[in-house]
Amino acid sequence: MVKQAAGVLIQPLVRSASERVSRRLQVYQTVLDAIHRGVLSPGARLPSARQLAADWSVARGAVDEAFAQLQIEGYLERRVGDGTYVTRRPQPIVQPDAPRVLRPPSQSAQQVLNRFSVYLGKPRQVELPHVLLTPMPLFPRAPMIEQFPLPIWRRLMMRALGEDYRAHLSYGAAAGLPELREAIARHLSLTRATLCSPQQVLVLNSPMQAIELIGRVLLEPGDKVWLEDPGHASLVSLFQVLHAQVVGVPLDARGLDVAAGRQVAPDAAAVYLHPLTQFPLGVRTDSARRAELLQWADESGAWIIEGNFNDEIAHDGAAPVSFQAMDRSDRVVLMGTFEGIMFPSLRLAYLVVPERLVEVFVAMRGLLGDHTNASLQIAMAAFIDEGHMSNHLRTLREVSRERRDAFVAAAHRHLPDWARVGPTAAGTHACLHLPPEVGDMEVMRRIREHGVMAIALSSTCWNPRPWNGLVLGYGAFAPAAIDQAMRTIGRVLREMKHSPVASRAGAAAPRKAHQARGEKR
Repeated sequence: MVKQAAGVLIQPLVRSASERVSRRLQVYQTVLDAIHRGVLSPGARLPSARQLAADWSVARGAVDEAFAQLQIEGYLERRVGDGTYVTRRPQPIVQPDAPRVLRPPSQSAQQVLNRFSVYLGKPRQVELPHVLLTPMPLFPRAPMIEQFPLPIWRRLMMRALGEDYRAHLSYGAAAGLPELREAIARHLSLTRATLCSPQQVLVLNSPMQAIELIGRVLLEPGDKVWLEDPGHASLVSLFQVLHAQVVGVPLDARGLDVAAGRQVAPDAAAVYLHPLTQFPLGVRTDSARRAELLQWADESGAWIIEGNFNDEIAHDGAAPVSFQAMDRSDRVVLMGTFEGIMFPSLRLAYLVVPERLVEVFVAMRGLLGDHTNASLQIAMAAFIDEGHMSNHLRTLREVSRERRDAFVAAAHRHLPDWARVGPTAAGTHACLHLPPEVGDMEVMRRIREHGVMAIALSSTCWNPRPWNGLVLGYGAFAPAAIDQAMRTIGRVLREMKHSPVASRAGAAAPRKAHQARGEKR
């Protein structure tokens, strides 16, 4: 136990039986649990990091990293020369008497599992369109392909196509090669503190295929699905094609507004969200909102679909643990891809599903797509296992952090005070929020004439009263190009601010577009 002189008493470190759980995560969960249970009340002073490290027999760095993450999430305040204090108490993770409802797989998925398993070895080839894009600064979807170690990848692919792997030219396993499933499980454990076995990992060709698979297995026609608004426009269409009723749920500074979701669709069957690197706003769903979402899912039996895209790129402290690691009711499905941190034409994604759903997911996967390219899987497993992925991520984090800092500094230098930059804690994009009188569609059009490319924030909304701003990317561009592009944006914004007629015309365009979308719905 910790001495009173060093701060309030804290329970012993909650150690995990799994070797995959890091000491940093154990410290984080122990302190957060003490806050949840009221052992650490608002205003309480914690023991020093050195004292806790000694009492818990962990490295000082593990305690510092856990404290830093809790400070980012707003639960701790570290005062120089004074100590670390609790700032607020989160909402309870689960009400003690809250009912837990387990929703079964869809009827069509059960039929696939029961009747069509004999056909799962048949191949099915799917060709996806390929577009070669050379983006202008600061296009938010531009990939960081310059940093990718192509010579290493070329060598791994050549080895995967060697004579020793001739047997893999035949059909592959529907769930993916065992070596890649094991490598992905280790990678997610290190980067997002997930708790899963390799058998829970499915290898897929793309995020869209993953969503289709989830829809076929977990949703019935007419089921309601919460989607982030604003968000990826293609997701709305995809879930509608899967015969789901899409419900837009707004976001605020704390992430997904669960209370708003409860109000408009309390009986939703699923929620799809990006809790760490949300596109386009860049906000994180904080711990209290995560707890609220898990509680709603426990009460309603809903599925939580967690998107994991570019979440490995965290600038300010370690990334929070995944929803999957917090799941106590087998209702979280983690979906992700390596395309953002490697290269878009990779066409490799993954799902982590609850153990009770592995068989039905594998059966439906086999029916819808059979398998992913075996040589690609062999190379990918080696890329992770031989340490190339870790080295590449280290490079990406250094480069993207430098460019993030250049982006923020250029915004301070060149933009007017009324243009506000949104969160930049992770990923490689950010929002530039604008006042209503400066229409983002018109700004986007004008800066493109000067060689700068952005996405209008209002175009990513599909409910009334859209946001207004620019979605900008900095990861794929050098600091000098970022500075020049931000200078251009600043000049255009000032010109528009002093041209009321043009600004009003630009602001009217998003409203008309959304009215048109509303008429179609």
